[in-house]
Amino acid sequence: MIRAIAENAIRHNLRDSAAWVTSRRRGDMVELVVENTGPAVPAYEIEAIFQPFRRLRGDRLNSDRGSGLGLSIVRAIASAHDGTVTARPRDEGGLAVTVRLPYEK
Repeated sequence: MIRAIAENAIRHNLRDSAAWVTSRRRGDMVELVVENTGPAVPAYEIEAIFQPFRRLRGDRLNSDRGSGLGLSIVRAIASAHDGTVTARPRDEGGLAVTVRLPYEK
């Protein structure tokens, strides 16, 4: 799951830009945030990127930018473990994708 989100952040980034991963525990949840400095993403497009075979700007099948399954699979895995995956556009461009999973000792 982490690999899929990180690869997505790198693949959809701008040339000579940055991507980073942070993690922390927040109460009874663990949180992983993957951010990049890619192109601006309109807020109304966010939910679409979690749908199978959907990518931004009409980029569909036969693309060198992936199959469009990564984030939908990540969301399904998180959901199966009572977690969530959300994304938000960054003011500076790119996305911040946050995975929250229950913390178990």
